[in-house]
Amino acid sequence: MPISPTTRPWTEFFSAGALGLILALAPASVHAGGAKTSPAAEAQLDRGLTALYSLDYAEARLASRKLIELEPDNPFGYLFEAGAIWWQSSQEYGLFKDTPTLQGLFEQDIEAGVRKAEAYIDSKDKQTRLDGYYVSGMTLGVRGQWNLMKGKWLDAYFDGKKSMKHLKKVAKLDEGYEDVYLGLGVFDYQAAHLKGIAKLGIIFGLRGDEERGLERIQRAVEKAGFARRQAAQMLLSICLIDLHDYPRALNLLKGLRADFPGSPYFLFLEANVRHRLGDWDGSLAVGRELVKIVAADPKAFRRKWLTLACGLSGDACLAKEDLERTLAWLDHAIEADAKAKPGVFRTFTHLLRGITLDLLDRRDEAVKEFQRTEFLPPLGDSREIARACLAEPCGREAVLKRLRAMSKED
Repeated sequence: MPISPTTRPWTEFFSAGALGLILALAPASVHAGGAKTSPAAEAQLDRGLTALYSLDYAEARLASRKLIELEPDNPFGYLFEAGAIWWQSSQEYGLFKDTPTLQGLFEQDIEAGVRKAEAYIDSKDKQTRLDGYYVSGMTLGVRGQWNLMKGKWLDAYFDGKKSMKHLKKVAKLDEGYEDVYLGLGVFDYQAAHLKGIAKLGIIFGLRGDEERGLERIQRAVEKAGFARRQAAQMLLSICLIDLHDYPRALNLLKGLRADFPGSPYFLFLEANVRHRLGDWDGSLAVGRELVKIVAADPKAFRRKWLTLACGLSGDACLAKEDLERTLAWLDHAIEADAKAKPGVFRTFTHLLRGITLDLLDRRDEAVKEFQRTEFLPPLGDSREIARACLAEPCGREAVLKRLRAMSKED
């Protein structure tokens, strides 16, 4: 299986938009010391989060849109939808460039979320007022990430400053509002890692603190309500991309797998992490689980491959280092499967090995794998892909073009 890259600089990961999901999906909570939403809102938020981690982006947007229809004055619905779009943009390399309508919807949601939150802030009810500051701070944080990605440093600075003002207000009024520590922690961690001109905020007095940021995110993992799972996902990203702390990452993945047992995203990452830790058999077992999900509905899964291939790497997708690591995993998988009856797992490994070899400019070896694939049990359009790669080398641009096309299929 393609092993998800982890070589992307942490600040680049942030500026490409992954933070938006974590901030935007934090609001709902069943915890007494956190954000409050109605049972109907919680149901839609949970539905959307499950869909998001299943890489079903359309379903995630439908859930947030349903919440907006049910409660049009609830700012959490707009924030949730913006966050879902933002995370998709970070996972699907080049999404905003290819899909301007999603960018427009994102911007509309941000504007509506900030505006609706103002009414909450003006409320005389303490809980509603806290939720207003919270959702406004989160929304402005998401927009700050957008501006950071676009190189609009001053706009990003002012959004970040106001975002932190609102989030700190929440913590000051109620230290037990546990969901807020995810946003505070992420800001601390990110601000400590920004480089170059992106450090403009330091000139104006906005400084980060890496250790405090990690502590705050961990606090959200342990004590937050609905935000607990997003905090775990954020901490997992930090462990993979920046800290390279794979034992801690595996522990986080176990919890996330329990929360989202049907998520191919977390299955994929666990296979990667176990491979990094030298647990070849464990990684292979998880890989087999993922292939079973693929085989259950290959057509529907086609839309998910771009995220799995490029989700943690962005424009560094399909880098040589990651391809070589993938090839080592595939060699082991093929060797372990050699004595078994040929099945779709074998089809999967040989086809992927052929593509990986082609990407590494080892054309003669790649051709042999594509030829084998044509005589193995079909897995979706495996034979069609093999024939296309036999006709013309599957180089980086060709593979990315196919992945992007598949991600847009209805």
